[in-house]
Amino acid sequence: MTTASLRVLFISAVPTDPPDAGNRVRIMTLTRSLIAAGHEVHFAYFPMELCDRPAMQARFGPDRLHVLHSRLEPPRGGLLSRAARKLGRLMNIEQAFVWGLDDWYDERANSELAALHSLHEYDAVFVEYVFASKALEAFPPDCLRVLDTHDCFGLRHRLYLKAGMRPQWFSTSVADEDSGFRRADIVLAIQASESRDFKARVEGSKTRVLQVGHLIDIADAAPPSRREAAVFLGSANPINVAGARHFIDRVLPIVRRTKPGFQLLLAGAVSAEFEDQDGVVKLGFVPNLQDAFGAAMIAVNPVLVGTGVNIKLLDAMASAMPIVTTRSGARGVEELDGHAIFVVEDDEPGAFANRILGLIDDADARRRLSAAARSAAEQWNAAQVSTLVGALVRKSTRCAARDAAKPSQSRIAIDPFNLGGT
Repeated sequence: MTTASLRVLFISAVPTDPPDAGNRVRIMTLTRSLIAAGHEVHFAYFPMELCDRPAMQARFGPDRLHVLHSRLEPPRGGLLSRAARKLGRLMNIEQAFVWGLDDWYDERANSELAALHSLHEYDAVFVEYVFASKALEAFPPDCLRVLDTHDCFGLRHRLYLKAGMRPQWFSTSVADEDSGFRRADIVLAIQASESRDFKARVEGSKTRVLQVGHLIDIADAAPPSRREAAVFLGSANPINVAGARHFIDRVLPIVRRTKPGFQLLLAGAVSAEFEDQDGVVKLGFVPNLQDAFGAAMIAVNPVLVGTGVNIKLLDAMASAMPIVTTRSGARGVEELDGHAIFVVEDDEPGAFANRILGLIDDADARRRLSAAARSAAEQWNAAQVSTLVGALVRKSTRCAARDAAKPSQSRIAIDPFNLGGT
């Protein structure tokens, strides 16, 4: 079968570089997979977060990185509206936590995006996050429109409130989120339970839901250290900070009563959120994940809330680490419990500590868990690649037919099934 490369545009308020947070890493791996396969990938960036622009220019090429003039961010509103929302949050009035689907979106962006499409004639467009889904309306029906959800944002604030945390970032109504889904030809869900939920919610529409989780770097993994230590790798988002605090306050003391020399290694930006204290080693930013995972005997993921799939857990699996995680931390891979990872209930610090102690004293169990985690990561990657291929192959076939009819305008022919990247 003759196939053609695609010209693909990613639209995002989250940059790919530096890849120091889970959502950045996801976007980076998706774009890198398509580039490695021979597709022409452009990136339209809403300047919402600090980014490493030279690194992004090197990744995509200076003529394929498009920094938009419009922005994607919460509206400031007037003094009275800000005061009303703040008061409503203090009183736990639900509407005060909920945004309209397009409240953060600058509609002027669609003129910029339409101009980009007129210039480059994109075959497919990926929009990151449902709160940017209006961008899909800038593109004609013959352009494949894909929404990468990352998380479920319908009433997302309730998860934070239930966990006793201040709601962060974006939350909208379920009805509004459904409207965002229906703007897309394809919605990418990041894990199985969200995929099932999203499919039910778009039933009867043209929108298809596909499960495409995080694509993991499957690098050569060094054996875990014999050092009696656990590593937690994460950004400084409040979920990671609260999870690390839970481990330090409630799990670590139990472990250290039996193993006084045991340490928790904090890697990534989360380490900057904690004071120096006995039993805690702050590694800070680590340019290579293996530098963090290779320093410890066990990886832990003690987060107590969240949606989507936990990328740091997948990274630990790919690094062949024995892993102990909470139920919330295992979202999306719960079926691996007892085989490739150990899962404990969120508020059972004693069970968490006992799993760690058991692994410290059982080298054979650590080796079995390590091998199973690595194998599960490889299988996970294969499944995600297969689904991503399925999302693009129909469009690629149509492009091949177009190119065959217009040989003078054809693009470089490639094998679209080779989407795994490196």
